[in-house]
Amino acid sequence: MEKMWMTGAVLCLCFLTGIVMSGCKTVNQGGARGRDWEYTVVPTVDCPQELMKEIESKKINAFQMTYDDGEYTYLAVGYGEQEKGGFSIQVLGLYEKGETICLETSLNGPEEDEVVSDKPSYPYLVIKIEKTEKQVIYNC
Repeated sequence: MEKMWMTGAVLCLCFLTGIVMSGCKTVNQGGARGRDWEYTVVPTVDCPQELMKEIESKKINAFQMTYDDGEYTYLAVGYGEQEKGGFSIQVLGLYEKGETICLETSLNGPEEDEVVSDKPSYPYLVIKIEKTEKQVIYNC
């Protein structure tokens, strides 16, 4: 008898959990964070030449660019001239926000004990995503 009661309780718990979980979903409500987007970090040698020309002309200053080659949309972020090497850029998030795509990045400096070049550097990052007509907003 006790075994039947435990089995019934477990089934009831599973049923209630299923009802609660089926009611949960992500809703995009004008500014709320929506679905995450998949992206690929693109090495410099694989970037479209036109995009690289633009980056080269702007890299001394901070920049944010969107480039479309007809097949993919490329997002480029640069943090301008840094006094030494060893900097990297981290993608914190790429997601829908209302009717836009939001790319959040951060500039990470070299570790304190890391040996780096004393020459100025120009850190930038290029990622590609599926082609989109949505507006891209940087560091939302």
